[in-house]
Amino acid sequence: MKKIVLFMAILLSTAVISQANGTTLTDSTLQEGIKKYKEGNFIGAISIYDQLIAENSRYTEAYLERAKCRIAIEDHEGAIDDLDKALENESSDYDAYFMRGQSKAHTGDHKGAIEDFSHAIKYNPKFHEAYVQRAHEKFLMSDYAGAIKDYSTAIKQNPPNQNNFELYHKRGLARNEYGKFKEAIDDFSKAIELYPKYNYAYFYRGFAKNHIGDFKGAIDDFTKVISLDPNDKNSYFNRAWSKRELKDFKGAIADYTKNIEIDPKDEEAYYQRAIVKFLAGEKEDAKKDYALAIELFPDNKMSYMHRGLFLLEVGDFKEAIEDFSKVIELSKNDKEAYYYRGIAKSSSKDNEGACLDMRKAEQLGEQRASDEIRRVCKRATPNLLK
Repeated sequence: MKKIVLFMAILLSTAVISQANGTTLTDSTLQEGIKKYKEGNFIGAISIYDQLIAENSRYTEAYLERAKCRIAIEDHEGAIDDLDKALENESSDYDAYFMRGQSKAHTGDHKGAIEDFSHAIKYNPKFHEAYVQRAHEKFLMSDYAGAIKDYSTAIKQNPPNQNNFELYHKRGLARNEYGKFKEAIDDFSKAIELYPKYNYAYFYRGFAKNHIGDFKGAIDDFTKVISLDPNDKNSYFNRAWSKRELKDFKGAIADYTKNIEIDPKDEEAYYQRAIVKFLAGEKEDAKKDYALAIELFPDNKMSYMHRGLFLLEVGDFKEAIEDFSKVIELSKNDKEAYYYRGIAKSSSKDNEGACLDMRKAEQLGEQRASDEIRRVCKRATPNLLK
């Protein structure tokens, strides 16, 4: 009997030692994987975690560490799978929710990312970076009010400094999109105070100033951007707009010209320069710009549309009709082209042709055509499209 008891004791002791050794080996193997991860050997680390998970399918730490490796090699779908498993075992792990939210964001699942960041915040209400990331995802989903709220919380938790000034800038962007331009200007000004050479803050502050009619202030901001980056074509474009609003047509033309020098394929700059030339009384030069745009972009219907509208404005109805017809050739269901061609035909005393175009424009959903039909066609003109 004593021999049996002794034998059982030996077995129990052996099992305990084996279990202890197994745990030690597992922890040691996990640490080996972590070491490889820190060294940048992500594939090697994944192989180790694969082995650990094969031995224990509920090894939460292995799933978490493998997810980190997969994120590092941009295998975000794989990372999401691993984090799903980890959260099955530990449903309140806010770091796991945060990582999964980041991976979902990379795959374009912005709604899912917001949900995960919200879970991370639920389990850790002071999770600063989760508020920042959720704000960014809300911005991408056009939830500007929600983004502003999250950026505001992040700012209160961790007031930005010179190394963390972008929170004000990002909240300013959200406020711009939300139409809160004065508040946006305050945010961009704070970002500039923290980082005086941040050209984007000057640019978007200028954008906001344009929207509240502070064109001189906008010009100052765009000029500052240009001093920091002489090849910023967008600042020349927007500064030209501000100068145009102040009737500085010469200055606006010069800025659009510089924009075109930097990017000869910027179609909108040609159109806007032509408009300013027209406003400045330089009709022939304006016409040359429209012709140049058509030469450069012959397959773009907007090239013909812009010139057609210009020709309509200056009374060249025959040429305007040709341009609107070209738009229709390139895009047969362009309701605006039918509408404006109808206007040009009506101005040329071709009422029947005008009515046909207006009726087609009306059928395509152009609401303005209805009034023209009543005015020109009297609703009783024969041969209208049914």
